[in-house]
Amino acid sequence: MKFLRIIFSKWSISAILFLVQVAAVALVIILLNQYFYIFQIVSMVVGLIVFFTLINRQENPEYKIPWLFLILFLPIFGSLFYLMFSQTKASKQTKRMFAEASDKLAPYIQGNEDLQKVYDYMGDDAGIARYLKETSFLGGTMGNEIKYYPVGEKMWVDMLEALESAKEFILMEYFIVDPGHMWDSIHEILVRKAKEGVKVHFVYDDVGTVTMLPSSYYKKLRAEGIDAHKFNPFTPVVSAVVDNRSHRKITVVDGKVAFTGGINLGDEYINENKRLGHWKDTGIRVKGRAVNTFTALFFADFIIAKRVVPDFEPYFNKNPEVYEQEGVIMPFGDGPRPLYDQQIGEENFINILGRAKRYFYITTPYLIIDHHLTMALCDAARRGVDVRVVTPHIPDKKAVFCMTRSSYKQLRKAGVKVYEYTPGFVHAKMLISDGDIGFVGTINLDFRSLTHHFECGAVLYKHPCLKDIGEDFAHIFEVSELIDDNWKLSTGAKIVNGLLAVFRALF
Repeated sequence: MKFLRIIFSKWSISAILFLVQVAAVALVIILLNQYFYIFQIVSMVVGLIVFFTLINRQENPEYKIPWLFLILFLPIFGSLFYLMFSQTKASKQTKRMFAEASDKLAPYIQGNEDLQKVYDYMGDDAGIARYLKETSFLGGTMGNEIKYYPVGEKMWVDMLEALESAKEFILMEYFIVDPGHMWDSIHEILVRKAKEGVKVHFVYDDVGTVTMLPSSYYKKLRAEGIDAHKFNPFTPVVSAVVDNRSHRKITVVDGKVAFTGGINLGDEYINENKRLGHWKDTGIRVKGRAVNTFTALFFADFIIAKRVVPDFEPYFNKNPEVYEQEGVIMPFGDGPRPLYDQQIGEENFINILGRAKRYFYITTPYLIIDHHLTMALCDAARRGVDVRVVTPHIPDKKAVFCMTRSSYKQLRKAGVKVYEYTPGFVHAKMLISDGDIGFVGTINLDFRSLTHHFECGAVLYKHPCLKDIGEDFAHIFEVSELIDDNWKLSTGAKIVNGLLAVFRALF
């Protein structure tokens, strides 16, 4: 099956189509030289049709650039590749299931009275909460207890404790599940809890686990009593909907506690595997009313994976504990069109940037952003905000690392400070601004996360844990390298980056 995945992958098909075009042109020239002008006309007509179809699509203009390049320079290859892989919208069936799930989940999400309390508490900053409610259909809540984890190994310990406490149900959704110390310890608990009668629902992304799990791994889990499903299963056919991955990381236990953040289920996330040096990742544990919001996020994807809308009643805590911690937490989901008609993650970052007065710090493993977000970062720096972006010093993907570094020049010119995390790989997706608002979640600063993937995260407003996030950022800056005027890209790197820049929206 892994062999088929490689053969039918986007890049294998693109190489084959390129060779087909070269062969077709050569064949026409050799055998049908007198008719070559017909071939040219047909190529031009096909290219123009696809060109104007692409120009009139309602989507990020930067996503169109690589397709236009291919169509203009290689009409047949580019047109075929576009028709096969440009469809990044969720399927009609997925749209129908998502709409049905949203309607049935709506009664379990807090009402207008609770939302108004959040808006009143946030005052002039309420627009951030209003935007997330209008676009992701989930609102903020108060009366929660939030714990921040600066590394994955600390969150893992608390996850095991929470899973051990399960009496009614466990909900888990992850992009990566990689057998090893971390997953094996969790797997053992899930199997044992299922035997005890606890309902265990588990979703993992098929492409995210392609090199780690057998294709039929979900069957093994089901045989162990775990209701397991692959999200958007890969099939050996040509389709770009394969780009719509579930990049979410969610654990919910008994409707009382939830975990989210950048941490997947693999040994590198708890620094048991150090092939990239120290793996810097972060997460949060949530107790209280907001747990129901994470339950809703989980079931939105679970329904897409299982193709069945279950009875939600047993999974929502009707009398959640109210905690004394101050502040608001605003969990939200993001995903591909037409399920979500806004790039919620990107606009959320821009909204927070817009209200920043003193500083805005953010970490990301990849920095491949569009003009809209680039200008928001640059404009904030120009108006005097201390804007800092932290990226890895040790890459996990060389091509993406090159494109990340190619973003530095424009940002630095505007006054943005760029740091590279020298101990290893920073996988954390978090930010803090002015000490009173932050974000922890799954959203990378790249086109895939911001446009194609199902993502999640939580905005934190005036929560005590923001102090911990601020202290963590202070430590990150201490061990990271500031990119200054002495830092230069080599000529070779500049050439490679220039070539890759054309296709950056596809990464």
